[in-house]
Amino acid sequence: MDKFDLFENVRKTVKGYDRFLSEHNIKEVDYWEDIPIINKQNYLLTYPIKELIRENTFDKCFLIGASSGFSKSGSVLWLKESLDEEDYIEKVKNLFIDNYSIDKKSTLVIVSLALGTWIGGMQLACTFRSLAGKTDGMVVATPGIDLKESAHIAKEFGGMFDQIVWVTNPSSINILYSLLRNEKELLNGKVYFAVVGEYFTESFREKTAVKFGHDPDNVYVAKTGYGSADTGDLGIESRETILLRKFLNRHPEISKKLFDDENPPMLFVKNNLALMETIGDNLVVTKDQFVPLIRYNTKDTGGVIRKEIFENTGIGKELYASLPDEILYVFGRVSDSVVFYGTNLNIYASGDFLDSLEETYRYGGLYEVLKIEKEDVEFLEFTIFVLEEKAGLEEKYQKELVRFLKVSSNEFAAKYDKLSSAVNEDLIKVKTAPISDKNLAKKHHTVRS
Repeated sequence: MDKFDLFENVRKTVKGYDRFLSEHNIKEVDYWEDIPIINKQNYLLTYPIKELIRENTFDKCFLIGASSGFSKSGSVLWLKESLDEEDYIEKVKNLFIDNYSIDKKSTLVIVSLALGTWIGGMQLACTFRSLAGKTDGMVVATPGIDLKESAHIAKEFGGMFDQIVWVTNPSSINILYSLLRNEKELLNGKVYFAVVGEYFTESFREKTAVKFGHDPDNVYVAKTGYGSADTGDLGIESRETILLRKFLNRHPEISKKLFDDENPPMLFVKNNLALMETIGDNLVVTKDQFVPLIRYNTKDTGGVIRKEIFENTGIGKELYASLPDEILYVFGRVSDSVVFYGTNLNIYASGDFLDSLEETYRYGGLYEVLKIEKEDVEFLEFTIFVLEEKAGLEEKYQKELVRFLKVSSNEFAAKYDKLSSAVNEDLIKVKTAPISDKNLAKKHHTVRS
């Protein structure tokens, strides 16, 4: 459907969208850019859910879920019709055959995601359960976000399978490694991760590969797609897009020139059923589905580029020829960025750095960042979870973190010491806590608020 035809159709058939336009005094639209942007707050949380679908179509609903059970801005109850997920199981099956050879290798799939009403975890758990029932040699376990139970299942049953494919969040991987670090059989190229829900750096993927006994260039060790409960599938990593990202990661000057950032964004094969725009650095999506979205702000930083921009970068003729014509790029959730006195700090790169410290730091694979205020002064407090606490460890971490942030950002380096001197106190605080004290059965966020 033409985008203007879709707009007019939704306007006429979706009561909530018609109300939204009326409240924004939108009568006639001559240009696409005249259509106001919707988002979770001004649309999905403002109008009743039954007014967000086309009138008289509720009988098509087959699933009621939640877009998020953890968002401080509120959870959207989300309706799905079966057409929204048509052929989904078959697509996942083909993907797992291509990426993990589940038709040839016995496979234990562990779904370590939030379950309950959250659509992402629920949908994947149901998909793999259905798929396992039809696939010889495939077994699924659904411990949810209890990572200790997840690790226990891997230890107990992993030896009975050729491979383990863990379906989880990227931020859970280092914790799982900490829980499995003595299991030599499981760290010998046997474990793969199909991950969802979070941005991660290419360095993180390569370090994960090495930790779990793979070649650092193995593109399937940690592989992801991009989308949400609200928008559905928007893109997926392919072998070619990952190889392109690895190239950019090893040539930061090219990444800087193309994306204004030495750390390359995540790159995906774009879902052609969605129209994507970049407005104010945010990815804005138009997509027809049971809850149709017209110019919906995902609050993710990203956009769509043509493959031609990579033609003269030195990536090689074979890789260039195999790239899709359009590539979706995503830097991650805007709300996950941390602004420190006007400097945007790359928190995910901080995670890569912590992960690279020598064994004596006893890093447990998890950290959290909280912006705190004391007597009108803002501080960043890092909580670093360690395998064991040792005297002087907090001071060592604080020193290393400040040093790393100074190297990473000239702006931070120029202002940090002067700002700290002005208040006679370090503005970067660090405290450590044993990983054993962390509730590993509860979803965690790197950036807390």
